[in-house]
Amino acid sequence: MRGVGRRGVLVGIVGSLLAACGLGGRSDVGAVQDALRTAVEALPEHRGGLVQFQDSTNAGTTIGGVLVLAGEDRAGVEQSLRTVLGTVSRTYREQPGVRRAFVRIEAHPEGDAATRVLAADVVEPASGANVTTDDLEAQLGR
Repeated sequence: MRGVGRRGVLVGIVGSLLAACGLGGRSDVGAVQDALRTAVEALPEHRGGLVQFQDSTNAGTTIGGVLVLAGEDRAGVEQSLRTVLGTVSRTYREQPGVRRAFVRIEAHPEGDAATRVLAADVVEPASGANVTTDDLEAQLGR
C-alpha cells in the first residue's frame, strides 16, 4: 500500500513537470485549426487558401498557410494580411491549451502569386526571423 502511494505521488509530479514544459495538456489540433479557418475564411479580405495548425513535440507549434487576399497590389495585400493576423491572434488566444506558436502565413493577391507578403513583412518578430503569436498579440492587440 505504501509503495502505491509513493508511485501515485511520483506520477503526479512527473505529470505536473510535463505540463509545465508544455508536453502535457496540449491543444486539440483539429478544434484549433477549425476555429482559425472559420475565423479567417469569414473575413471579407479572404479570397482563398487555408490556414493550417500544427502542434507536435517533434515539429513544434506552427500556424501557417498560403492565402489569397483582397488587394490589388502589395500595399493592399499587406493591409488585408494585417487584418487576418489580428483575427488569428484573437482566435488563437481563445482556444484552450494553446501555447506560443510560430506564425508562417504568407499572402498574395488573386492572380499574382509572385507578389508574396509574409507575416514578418507586417509584424516585426521580437527576436529572430520568425513571427510568433506573442508578437501578434504585442503588436496587433487581442
